[in-house]
Amino acid sequence: MKRASQRHLPVYVSQISVTALLDLVLVLLLVFVVVVPFLRREKMDIASDRLRPVEEKAQPPTHLIKLAIQPDQSILLNGKAVSGELLLPTLTELIGKKPETGVLVQMPDNFAAGALARLMDEMHRAGVKQTSVEVIETDKTH
Repeated sequence: MKRASQRHLPVYVSQISVTALLDLVLVLLLVFVVVVPFLRREKMDIASDRLRPVEEKAQPPTHLIKLAIQPDQSILLNGKAVSGELLLPTLTELIGKKPETGVLVQMPDNFAAGALARLMDEMHRAGVKQTSVEVIETDKTH
């Protein structure tokens, strides 16, 4: 009887080619990198369409409060000096009497943008709905 050896039998190799797998992963990554910004842009366009306000004619304020910031950073409210701590309560009181009042902020051209943002936030908390900003040129001859 002959002995049967497995040496001459065919051997099946069941390995996945790593090169082909990496090619597939890189192509998918490239597709996602290109497509995702377009999807986000479409989503933002849809959201901005939803958030657009209804166009209505803005009514000018019936009363106007002048808030002047001096070059030395002092504050004048309707021509009277007001400290920073009393600005919010004074504005709240004036707006409470006449809610349709607007505020005109007159500020020097060297006034910091951060300070203006904080001032606008304070006015919003006081109930001011309409504001205007006027920049006054400071004298640069000093």
